[in-house]
Amino acid sequence: MNRLIAALRRTVAPVLLPVLLGTVTVATAQSLPPSLFLPEAVLPRQTVEAAPYPVALPTGQPRAPISKFRYEFKGQTKSLDQYLSEAKVRALLVLKDGKIVHEFNRFPYHRRSLHQSWSIGKQVLSALVGVAIAEGAIGSVDDRMDAYDPSLALNGFAGVTFKQALQMSSGVAYDEEADRFKLFLDVITNFYTFGRQGQNLAQKTYDAALTSAYVPGSRYEYASINSQAISSALEKAVGMPYKDYLQRKLWQRMAMPDDAKVLVDREGQAFTFCCLYATTRSYAAFGLMYARGGALYGRQLVPQDWVRRSTRLDADTGNWANVPRDGNEFGLYGFGYHWWPLAGERGDFSALGVFGQAIHVLPEQDVVIVRMSGDFDTPGAHAEENVFMGRALADYLSRP
Repeated sequence: MNRLIAALRRTVAPVLLPVLLGTVTVATAQSLPPSLFLPEAVLPRQTVEAAPYPVALPTGQPRAPISKFRYEFKGQTKSLDQYLSEAKVRALLVLKDGKIVHEFNRFPYHRRSLHQSWSIGKQVLSALVGVAIAEGAIGSVDDRMDAYDPSLALNGFAGVTFKQALQMSSGVAYDEEADRFKLFLDVITNFYTFGRQGQNLAQKTYDAALTSAYVPGSRYEYASINSQAISSALEKAVGMPYKDYLQRKLWQRMAMPDDAKVLVDREGQAFTFCCLYATTRSYAAFGLMYARGGALYGRQLVPQDWVRRSTRLDADTGNWANVPRDGNEFGLYGFGYHWWPLAGERGDFSALGVFGQAIHVLPEQDVVIVRMSGDFDTPGAHAEENVFMGRALADYLSRP
């Protein structure tokens, strides 16, 4: 153990070592600067291999120069450069009509950098559930998850459907900020103590302490543990690990030119509520597929109806009122099947991750905007500004 600790001290930021060994409280851990909590520094990742016959996104020229683009937000007129600076953007990629019309990478990031998805991983998970339903591995979004994974019947997930978990209305008692951080703590501790302490992802998901706090489907309550329950049931339904299903049924079928990675625990179980690592071009291709109703390069990869139901709001598919989110002053965000539909008549929607990760999809204008940020200062401070900027940029790029 002493040798292990010494090795960790040489390779991991010193502030993370107490986290690994489980010697800090959740309250103390939450006080760590977000920029210093890097799960990929302390847990392994598995590779999602690129397609054997990849297709690269083509490049094009915007009709109007990006340098002249301006947008309005809260009475201020801003340039794109100002937005990139204020929102601490690490990388920005813009597609128009399926072509890259703007690509920005702040040093030391570059075209092939793998960016942490954070909760954008939830939207990728949602796509795979749609694929599994289309292939018949899952009968319906209304099926109980514990019908596929009986271990989910042992706690608050008993009887919860895929739909209820996708809508964040499972009813499971979960404090998103404290419990999500404790999940990381327990999994990291479990990894570095060789399973003697902490818990792995399966143990966290099946934990009897996850009780039911309200009737499933009766209200929205964001809880990342829902995503882990979904992927556990998905894996049982399709008969393979999440990483393999992602690689075979989505990544390689999308003809992705770049590898991606998924964070895993000691048992090789994937984090599915977060922690996909991919290039901005890969995220853009994923957004483009959704912009085009689940089709990419002439192939229908995700059912069109699933895309519609995932990203729109009505009485059946999503929640609008009382969707709490940092930076939702204007009430722009609702919640569908693990996606964030946006208010208004545009029919646009977003994939979102903490610290400023976003894929803004605007199907009517065939625009996709990928933003990867280190926006740690104020949670959600630029979430809605991202929508104002993205809509204005889509209008700007679509001028005759």
